[in-house]
Amino acid sequence: MPTIMQWKGRKFAFIAACLISIIGWLIAYSATTAGTLLVSESFHGLGNHCLLAVSLLSMSEMIAPKLRNISMVSFYLVQAFGIASVGVIARYLHWKTISLIMCSSMVIAFVSACTWPESPSWLAYKGEFDRCEKAFVWLRGTDESSKRELKELISAHKENKARTKNKKQTLKHCLEIMMRRDFYLPSLYMFLLMNLMYWSGTLVIVIYSADIIKKATGNEEISAFVGIIVNTIIFPGITMTSILLRYFSNKSVLLCSAFGTALSLACACVVTFLQSVETLPRDSLLCLYCVIAYMIANSLGVNSIIFSMAAELMPVKHRGLGGGLYVVFSCLLHTSSLKTYPYLSTYISLWGTFLIYAINTMVCGILIWRYVPETKGRTLQEIEDYYNDLCYIKRDTQSYVEEAILNDHLKKMQSH
Repeated sequence: MPTIMQWKGRKFAFIAACLISIIGWLIAYSATTAGTLLVSESFHGLGNHCLLAVSLLSMSEMIAPKLRNISMVSFYLVQAFGIASVGVIARYLHWKTISLIMCSSMVIAFVSACTWPESPSWLAYKGEFDRCEKAFVWLRGTDESSKRELKELISAHKENKARTKNKKQTLKHCLEIMMRRDFYLPSLYMFLLMNLMYWSGTLVIVIYSADIIKKATGNEEISAFVGIIVNTIIFPGITMTSILLRYFSNKSVLLCSAFGTALSLACACVVTFLQSVETLPRDSLLCLYCVIAYMIANSLGVNSIIFSMAAELMPVKHRGLGGGLYVVFSCLLHTSSLKTYPYLSTYISLWGTFLIYAINTMVCGILIWRYVPETKGRTLQEIEDYYNDLCYIKRDTQSYVEEAILNDHLKKMQSH
């Protein structure tokens, strides 16, 4: 889908992803066999992963830098509300009714997407500068900061278009792109951020929380309600994150969340280890408190900022190949973290599993603190320039625009 997004545009890709998800929910509603449900799940998986990449990449391009953080965290706020509500209503509503509810939200998204303009960044990348300007004004208005960002956007893409004018999209050209600093650095940063999110146990704790508490406490009655508690914590946690981001930088909020996550994982590791050597009683509830502390710390940054930061890091001109990597990283880390948990908890026990998650969280947090650039309040062009200059620079947009006008004028004179 990111390749289609770079070829046909963000709007087309979003509408296509919505249609895939709608088909999946309609198949689920009409399913009468387990095989049909598996087919619907395939559509859900494809559609949802496509929507995640297309939505975040599109939002990072369309929304003003000062509002981008809040808007992208709001995306996760709505998602968290959906996760929490589905976890609760699944106990009271039939799954076919839930299929209709989920399908209706996708239909609303599909209809609203038909009214959007195309992404100005993609239009500039394609060289359609008049449409780019109209779309940019429709989205951002005509204040001074918007005008300056529009000039930077157009001048940068005119410069890039002149540089790559005679280059064809061959395998050799793709390899050259992959060796460029402004491609491999954001790719590594994306992997680092997603690795922090998935291999800190974020999805494992949410999905396997009942199993974890059952193993740690032996209390089946408590473990039955842990899933609801965990899902309930996510929503207020992400709400608090959106407030924190108004006053602090992305990295500050993320690193504090990562530290709290690592600390709670370390505590859970110690508690379950002491239980394994029978220093603590087997029915101790300390692990439950560690899991609750983990969910609070995790939802205050790690669970809500990672994907939005990763989406901002990749330059617009590389978002075809880079967007593909975004999806590949997400799928690989998602699958590896979930599929390995049953084996880890069986062969190295709970305390060993918590230890792996804690070490990974600390290592990733240190590397992010040291290397990943801050994106809050930065335009996508400033972030792109950072990879080549290792600092944020202000472009001399007037000179680029004047040079482009002069070149166009010379071409017209030569044609006459």
